[in-house]
Amino acid sequence: MKPRHPMLLWALLASVICCACGGAGAPSSGTTSGNGGSGGSGGSGSGGSGSGGGSSATQGTWIWMAGPNVPNQKGIYGTLGVASAGNVPGARSNSVSWADASGNFWLFGGFGFDSAGTPGQLNDLWKYSGGQWTWMGGSDVCCQSGVYGSLGTASSGNVPGARDEAVG
Repeated sequence: MKPRHPMLLWALLASVICCACGGAGAPSSGTTSGNGGSGGSGGSGSGGSGSGGGSSATQGTWIWMAGPNVPNQKGIYGTLGVASAGNVPGARSNSVSWADASGNFWLFGGFGFDSAGTPGQLNDLWKYSGGQWTWMGGSDVCCQSGVYGSLGTASSGNVPGARDEAVG
C-alpha cells in the first residue's frame, strides 16, 4: 500500500491557479477560492513529512493551514456537528472537495484512514471553517454501505456509501 499523507489544508496566496497535488502520486482534493487562490488537501506520495506542498509558480506561496504532518494519520472525529481544534480528517487520497459561497472548505470520502486507523473507502463529510474542522456526516469507520431510503424522499437517515474517485 502506498503511504497516504495526512489532511494538510494548504492555501495558495497569489492570483495563480494551479493543481494542488498533495504528493507525488495519487491526486488530492483541490479547490479554488473566491480571492483567486487555490487550496488542496491530502494526496499520496513518498515524502517523509507528508507535506507534499510547494508552489509550482514563483508568484505563489504555500502555507500549511492545518493538520498533522505524518503519513497514515488516523481521523480524529470528535462529536458529530461540533467544530473543535482537535478534529482532523484522516489521511486520504481521491476525495472530493469544494468551497461554498461562504468560503467554507468541504471534504467528502476518498480512500484513507478512519478513526481506528483502518485504511479503506470513506463516506465522511467534513467542513473546515474558522481554522477548525467539523465532522458533518457519514461514518467514522471505513467501508460503510449506503443507506438510501425511499426514492425521491429526503431523510436525515440517508447517507451515501463509502467511495473514492467520485467526481466533484
